[in-house]
Amino acid sequence: MRGTVRDLAIRYLGVGAKKVWLDPTQMDKISKVKTREGIRELIAQGLIKRKFTIGGSYKPSRGPFLFPKDEFFKLNKNHITKNE
Repeated sequence: MRGTVRDLAIRYLGVGAKKVWLDPTQMDKISKVKTREGIRELIAQGLIKRKFTIGGSYKPSRGPFLFPKDEFFKLNKNHITKNE
């Protein structure tokens, strides 16, 4: 199997390129690995890890106190008209 260690780890972990962490102190050991089995062993040893980041919508990260629901979703009963 061809590719760099990072590419193999990306494919194995199923994450993007920015979410793979390689231990900078063990790069000589990491660079020798060329197979998926080797990647699995390095993950088990903790030399390759998946970075966990908080993602999602922007609004929840701002907090519910900044955007009260009543302000955005006001229902005015006077604007509802009936067909006569």
